Parts: sequence; structure tokens; C-alpha cells
Amino acid sequence: MTRAEQPAEQQTGPGAPSDADTGADAALTADSRERAVRALLRNQPLRRLWSAQAVSGTADALALLVLVMLAVRAAVTQEAFGPGLRGAAFAVTAAFGARALSTLLFGAVLLGPMTSLIAAGGPLDRRWTMVTADGLRAALLVVAPLWIVWTPGLALPFVLLTVFLTGTAERFWTIARETAAPALLPAPPPEGAAVRPLPDHLGALRRLSLRTAFACIPAAAAVLLAASLAGKLLGLVVDWFQIHQAALPSYVAAGLFAASASVVSALRLPGTPTPRPRSPLEGLRRPSTGTGAERGRTGAVPLLVSACAAVAAAIASAASVAVLHAGELDGGPAAYALLVLALVGGTGLGIRGAESVLPALSRRRLLALALTATGVGLLVMGLVPDTTTVVLLALTAGFAAGVAAHTGHALLDQETEEFRRPRVTEHLQAVVRLAIGLGALTAPLIAAAIGAHRLAAGSLVFAHGGAAFTLMLVGALLLPVAALVLARTDDRSGVPLRRDLRDALRGSDPVQAPAPTGFFIALEGGDGAGKSTQAAALADWIRAKGHEVVVTREPGATPVGKRLRSILLDVSSAGLSHRAEALLYAADRAEHVDSLVRPALERGAVVISDRYIDSSVAYQGAGRDLSSTEIARISRWATGGLVPHLTVLLDVSPETARERFTEAPDRLESEPAEFHQRVRAGFLALAAADPARYLVVDAGQEPEAVTTVVRHRLD
Repeated sequence: MTRAEQPAEQQTGPGAPSDADTGADAALTADSRERAVRALLRNQPLRRLWSAQAVSGTADALALLVLVMLAVRAAVTQEAFGPGLRGAAFAVTAAFGARALSTLLFGAVLLGPMTSLIAAGGPLDRRWTMVTADGLRAALLVVAPLWIVWTPGLALPFVLLTVFLTGTAERFWTIARETAAPALLPAPPPEGAAVRPLPDHLGALRRLSLRTAFACIPAAAAVLLAASLAGKLLGLVVDWFQIHQAALPSYVAAGLFAASASVVSALRLPGTPTPRPRSPLEGLRRPSTGTGAERGRTGAVPLLVSACAAVAAAIASAASVAVLHAGELDGGPAAYALLVLALVGGTGLGIRGAESVLPALSRRRLLALALTATGVGLLVMGLVPDTTTVVLLALTAGFAAGVAAHTGHALLDQETEEFRRPRVTEHLQAVVRLAIGLGALTAPLIAAAIGAHRLAAGSLVFAHGGAAFTLMLVGALLLPVAALVLARTDDRSGVPLRRDLRDALRGSDPVQAPAPTGFFIALEGGDGAGKSTQAAALADWIRAKGHEVVVTREPGATPVGKRLRSILLDVSSAGLSHRAEALLYAADRAEHVDSLVRPALERGAVVISDRYIDSSVAYQGAGRDLSSTEIARISRWATGGLVPHLTVLLDVSPETARERFTEAPDRLESEPAEFHQRVRAGFLALAAADPARYLVVDAGQEPEAVTTVVRHRLD
């Protein structure tokens, strides 16, 4: 499997150049990003602003849900768009359309002038802009339920105007926050100070804002549910709340806006110049230089972006027709709130728990399965007429959608080199926002076009409304997307999916842990990636720091291993069975760990191994027709569960690696290009499943640039 690789000076490649900044960025791990986010909340002014965003964002999402309910009632009462379901469906689209119009107008078209008005030094004070926006929305939400009483003939236009005005106020509030928040970040150290590299504060701030904005939606649904139930109890005493079921949730939203205004009013903002807020459509604009989002390491980036957009559009479509489906199920605001909470809250749970879902399964296959589960869940939601079952199905579909979203994003990170990730992430966010908007706007129109239908065949009655049929249609449309993702991105081609799924359901690999003493580094990658060169360079660098370093390799580091190596890599062993090959590698690894690696770690040495367990998982698992789970289990048993402290994956395309060969290829190097593509995909899948332990480096760069990236991570 290994070979004598070229000296560093001969290993050049067409990869993009790298400098120290790029290396430092590549060394950032998910754990350090999380710590940067948590560090922001220890800053009292930022924590106060974040609290205001959480309260105001929850109130804003609650206001939109309430206004959609009011629009539906007004449309049905005055038959503005037609009778029954048709009028209600058009009212939902009109409400979401009014909100989208305010977002586009003040979040994209007029973003520049608004920013110049609100930013530091502008005529509008940022703090009082936020207070005024909260106060205006509070007043609008107090009055909103009264439009149906005061002006029943014009109730719908007034409700839609309220939606537009609250959306406009939200844009002013958000722009003021986005221009104010960077001024509250910790100041950089004095020039020339000897300090550790600062975390990416702006990046952490963006992540915190995105998470808060997403969490506000299920929080608003939970508040709507509680307020609706409380309104029913009040309705037993006060007829107003019995007749106007959206009144109490509307007043609660107004109270939350008032609470946000009080929090912001106590905030003191410095007058430091701040950056321009980002437009929601910024990722879709073609940059002045470059070609936009790249196709990635294996060409899967466009399809992965499309898959993420599809699942986002599906959940948005289901949430937008939830108010209609709640009516079809004879449920009121509480049923509507439960459906939105299950769909969006389930998505959040899926995002948080995605890494623990079938960890032994290929992430690409997991993405296809999660898309399938989302589609099936939505489809059955439309078929089942029971409210409780529908809510449980919505929670299941939402959870699967969250798993799909998280897995798709992780695969995009895996596909994209570090310096391209900000651009790809920006593009993904813009496409997802567009998909969510289109889904929310078109789903009610589809429900109106389909309408209610009743079919009877003897005792079997098939009666469903337009919203139910829309859910079935959206779910059915996700199934071919899942099939396309599996067909075009599968990294286990030729291995039955049912077998991989069965193995993954049996359980994860045996318990494993790094050694308590010493430091174990494994260099992984395809043939020709430059592992031997990097092992030698890292060993020299670490020895210069005064540490004992043991450089080893697999197979062939021990006397027994040398004999096994001659069998495994000799072209005369071409008829060796795949199972025998896997077991011979495991035998070499068992001897290697017991006689060389563990003793070195126990005396505190740094061990650098050219290949380890992941090579078997990638070559004999992904490359051959064997189960990756079984290969990993055998290797864990052979090594007693010993895993590296750090695994460096030197990623390079098989075509580039083959150009580096200077000797006759061995048995594994002689395998066809398809085999090596599967091996590469197997390595990348392992890295995506355990990002904290892995460092993925573009090995198409100059060897010195690769070494710099690894040194940054080790530092």
C-alpha cells in the first residue's frame, strides 16, 4: 500500500499556493470555533445585545405566525381571494409575500442607503433605531387583532400592511444590530505584543447571530402554543379571547418587543466605524474576480448545495401550509403552533444530533437516507388524518431534515479547500434563503390549485385537503433528489446499501482512546500524497524542539511486518482475496502496535506513523467490497483501541499522485483509477465523521506549504 516517495524537492504539484495565514486558517478546528462563540457571551455588552436579539427575534417570528393567522381569518371572512381553502391559501402567500417584499426592498435594494443612515456617524442613532423599531412593532401587534373588528371589509389589506411594516422595522433593527455588534468586540492587542493568535471574532459573531435567528422560530412556535392554550382558558371568562384566538399571542408578541426595547435602551454603543451588513442575496452575486463556488475535490459541490436547498425548501413549504393543514385537521392555533414547532424544532434537534446518527455509516449515504426519511415523513404527514400522528411525523421529518442539512454542510466543508470555504458558505446560505422563500410562497398556491378532493371506494374513503396533497407532493419530490444524491455522490459504489445500513445499526466501533502518554501522529492519504516526505520533515522539526521522535510505517515496520509487506505489495500476489488482504494488514498492525508504537508512547516519545487504521478502512473498506465497519472493528481489536492524537490526511487527486511515481507501481498502486477514487472518498468520509481528530491538507501544494499547515496545527 505504501511506496518510497519522492524527495521533497521533486514533489511539486499544480495546487494553489499557501502562506502562513492560509495555514493558520486550516488549523482552526470546530472545537476552537465553538470556544470563540462562547467567549463572545462572556462580554457583557455583547451578551446584552444577544439577549435583545433573542427576545426581539422570537417576537418577530411570533408576530409573523400571528399575522398569517389573522390574514387567513380575514380572507375567509370577507372571501377576498375566494371561498374556503382557496382564499386562505392565497392569504398565506400574500402574507409571506409582503414579508419577502420588505426583506428584499430594505435588505438588498436599499441596503446601502440604510446602512449609511444607521452606521456609526450616520444621522440615525443605532440604539434608538432598535428601540423605535421594537416600539413600532409592539404598537402594530397591539392593534393588529382589532382590524377585523374595526374594518371587517378592509381587514386583509391592513393585516398585509402590518406584515410589511413589521418586516421593514425588522430590517432596520437587524442593520442597526449588525453595524453595532462589531464595535463591541474585544479590542485587538497593541501592535507588536507577544500574544497567541486571536480567535475569529467576526466569524464567531456571524455564527452566533445565525444560530440565534434559527432558534427564535421554534421558540416563537412554543410561545404561540402556550399563548393559544392560555387564550382558550381566558375565553371561558372573556368572550373576546374565545372569538379572537390570535389576540393573546399578538399581545404576547407586543410584550416581547417591549422587553427587547428595554434591554436595548440600557445598552451603550461606542462610535467606532463598523462594517457594512451583508445582503441576504449577496452570495448569489457573481464576484468581480473568480468563478464563484468551485465544484470541489470530487465535483460534488453543486449537487450538495442543491440537496441542502431542496431540504430547506421542503421544510419551509411544510411550515407555510401548516396553518392550512391545521384547519383541515379541525385544529386551531395550538395545532398550528405544534406543527411549526415540530417541523422547525425537529430540524434544530437534527442539526445538533447529526454527528451521533449512524456514525459508522458513510456520510454521503447518510445524506441520501436523511433526504429519503424527510420525504417519506412529509408524504405520510399528508396521508394521515390524525393530529397527534401528524405532529409526530412532522417531528420525525424535521429531525431527518436537520440531519440532512448538517451532513450536507459537513460534506461541503470536506469537499472545499479552506481558502474557498467562505465563498462556498456564502453561496450556500444565499441559495438556501432563496429556496426557503420560494417554498414558503409557492406551497400555499399549490394547495389552492389542488384543492380538496374526496374519493370513495366502498368502505375506503380518501378525503384530503389541498394542504395535505401539497405535503404529499413535496415529500414525493424529495425522493428523486435523494436517489440522485446517492447515485452521483456515493463513495461505496458496488457495496449494497442495506448491508452498510445493517452494519451501522449493529453498533459503532469498539471503545477506542489515544495513549495517556506520548503523542501519536498518523499520516494518511493515497499513494503519492507525500506522506514519507512529511513524516521526515515533521520529525526533524519536533526533534529540534527537544523531543524523542519515532518514525514508523505500515506495513513493514517490524521483522514480521517486512515479511507481510512483501506478500501484500508484491504484484505476484494479485490473486490474494480481499478478506485475506484485510487480515494480513490487521496482523501487521497488531505486531506493529505491540512491539513498537505502544512502548514508544509509554516512554513519552512522539510517534509519527506513515499509515495506520484509516488506511485499511479506506483501502479494504471503501476501495474493496468489504464492510468498512467490520474492517474498523478488526483493526480496533488488533490495536487494543489505540487511536492517534492527530491524523493528518494528505488529500490529493489520484491523477496528480500518479504523476509523482518514479518507480514501478506495486500491487495496490496498480489498481484502476476508480479504485483510488473510492479510496480517496473513503479517507474524506472518515475525516468528515471525526473533524476534531483530523487535519485535512491539500497535498497538491508545495511540500513546504503542507508542512507549515501541519506545524500550525501542532503548535
